[in-house]
Amino acid sequence: MSLPDLRWHIGHGVEVAYSTAAQGDQRDVQRRRAFLDPLLGPRPCIIPRQIHGALVADAGASDLSWADGVATGDPSLALGAYGADCPGVVIAAADALAVGHCGWRGTAGGMVTALTAAVAARSATPPGQWVAFIGPGISGPRYEVGAPVLGSRSWPPEAVVPTVPGRAHLDLAVALAADLRGAGISRIIDAGICTADDPRLHSYRHQGSGLVQLLVAWRGG
Repeated sequence: MSLPDLRWHIGHGVEVAYSTAAQGDQRDVQRRRAFLDPLLGPRPCIIPRQIHGALVADAGASDLSWADGVATGDPSLALGAYGADCPGVVIAAADALAVGHCGWRGTAGGMVTALTAAVAARSATPPGQWVAFIGPGISGPRYEVGAPVLGSRSWPPEAVVPTVPGRAHLDLAVALAADLRGAGISRIIDAGICTADDPRLHSYRHQGSGLVQLLVAWRGG
């Protein structure tokens, strides 16, 4: 269920929120705390470094410099992923939680597979009982890519709309949803918010570098 101010209840007691451009670059510690403190209080939020890969770390690991996703079975932890076009994906089970940064490289490299494996390793329930959330990201009509991206994997046909020879619009949310269904997750919530079209958000593709937003997921209560 969507709530005001880019906040959602997605099931299994898990809440998700996404920062806005007005809340500043979330890589800045003070800006991040100003966003997270009203949501989480003293609860820690674990965020991987994000190197545009497809590896998921345990949230308790001492080194997250190699990861683009984190997973936990500890309900006291919040998990996060930065983004300024790349959508974040949350997978929630009754007893486990994972969040991943899903740019085209991570999506092509199998981030959904890595996230589902991480949840499966921590959960006593099957994927059919999980819920997935696809956060704000650049939409297909605003994201034209070339041959290197198109050739990086076999993309779901519904995610690709050809434009000129060798180029196409790529809808990462559609591709991620197909990957999640392929992993056995049928309950999928798509935020349906484009970072390039929503005036509350910053798009790297259309506005350049400057700041990143933060997707955060945690168990309420």
